[in-house]
Amino acid sequence: MPISSDLLNRTLKLLEGLGPLRTRKMFGGVYIYCDDLFIATVHDKILYFKANASTAPAFQAKNLPIFSYPKEGGVATLQYFQAPPEVFDDPAEMKLWAETALKAAKQDATIKAAKRELAHSRAISKKAAPKQGCED
Repeated sequence: MPISSDLLNRTLKLLEGLGPLRTRKMFGGVYIYCDDLFIATVHDKILYFKANASTAPAFQAKNLPIFSYPKEGGVATLQYFQAPPEVFDDPAEMKLWAETALKAAKQDATIKAAKRELAHSRAISKKAAPKQGCED
């Protein structure tokens, strides 16, 4: 899949000031991270922003396409939505949508960390629990 370096460079320039940015090429696209959280991807010359249950309605209200790709047996979709076209004409719009993506990334990271902590706590509890068995 072609990656538009012009699109990527323009996006990164518009995202300046959001936080520390870095990119990584993976799975045929370029992934954009802010504060080490994945917030966007460029695939097939299209910018997609991360979303989750709390932020997806804003993308859906604008009828923005969700990121999908063909896979064996059908089509896979991910919680990334195409950026609205106005983000490239209005830096304030880019900031708004990028902040929405960063919000989703932070929420998801918090939930993931809480689940890891819960699993860790349960594992410690199981190790510390006295073994139950027959007493003589």
